[in-house]
Amino acid sequence: MREVTVLGAGLHKYGVFPDKHYAAIATEACHRAFENSGVTWKDVDALYCGSVNLLPGCGHVVAMSLGTNGAAVTNVENASASGSSAFREAYMAIGSGLHDVVLALGVDKLRTAKSSPTEGKPEESSANAKPQWQFVPAQLFAQITRDHMAKYGTTIDQVAKVSVKSHRNASFNPYAHFQQPVTLEEVHQARMVAEPLTVLHCCPWDEGAAAVVLCAAEVAPRFTEKPCPKVIASVCKGTLGGDPLMDLTHVSALEAYEQAGVGPQDLDVVELHDAFTIEEIVYSEALGLCPWGEGGRFVDSGETEIDGRIPINTDGGLISMGHPLGPTGLGQIAELLWQLRGEAGKRQVKEPKMGLAHMVGAGGVCFIHILSL
Repeated sequence: MREVTVLGAGLHKYGVFPDKHYAAIATEACHRAFENSGVTWKDVDALYCGSVNLLPGCGHVVAMSLGTNGAAVTNVENASASGSSAFREAYMAIGSGLHDVVLALGVDKLRTAKSSPTEGKPEESSANAKPQWQFVPAQLFAQITRDHMAKYGTTIDQVAKVSVKSHRNASFNPYAHFQQPVTLEEVHQARMVAEPLTVLHCCPWDEGAAAVVLCAAEVAPRFTEKPCPKVIASVCKGTLGGDPLMDLTHVSALEAYEQAGVGPQDLDVVELHDAFTIEEIVYSEALGLCPWGEGGRFVDSGETEIDGRIPINTDGGLISMGHPLGPTGLGQIAELLWQLRGEAGKRQVKEPKMGLAHMVGAGGVCFIHILSL
């Protein structure tokens, strides 16, 4: 495999934009990625577009909006990990020697909820309408929270502190959906979703776009003089049996560390899947950032803060940055790139050299990528 580097990234702010077409959201992120990387659309050999809620062929619509350049376009869907999947496909295309410069894009819009066809009711028009199935994940992670508290003595304050940290980090991120800090009391007193998780323990349903430019390491100097981190591990694993979240993450992490020739102690910054606050706690354990059962105390220790030993979700994570599905995994890569380049502004980690991005999709697939200068 050829060495693959991350050349640049661009985002469209996460949020809800009912009057904005997804192609406009996506092209804005792409143009920012081009500016950040030094490439133009004409330099791009291929585009991989990750989305969940959009119609088939959405990547082709975005490509046409950017202009006809003959780039190969492939659309990718892998639940919450769709953006991570697009990134891996781009990495593989370059590493194999097929292409030199590839754009990985994630874009999504909220899906309008529909009534049951047997009820004969008109379609709901609200962008924030949620079908009943969307509440099932909250119930699942509420049970995981209760189980962790009962088994390891984790406290609801420790779980809530994940939300406090997330919102504080997001307050320094102009692309984040939620940019206001919250207090521990506000997290506890917010609307209950599934005991013991209030709404401030849960990620939003939103929209946005993230674009990342990758290239073969040997061609990077043609486009930029900025440091370009190498992708030293790219792992994708499907359901193994056992727990489809923690066990799958743990096995994927072990493979990623072996592939990269590093361990969790070598990481300087981590972006992990935290659609619910308890996920930061359990995935910290599964990734080997702290011992099993110690995730709550790990949060308490302050080691996961921006100025801590191993900062987690410096962009605000899914909880506060947002979780628009298609873009989410690529937004993590963008944050790692900017951290490693020292471009993260007020949320900048001190002199990071290596970062890890982790996403799961519907409990059936896990992606882990490690970037290093």
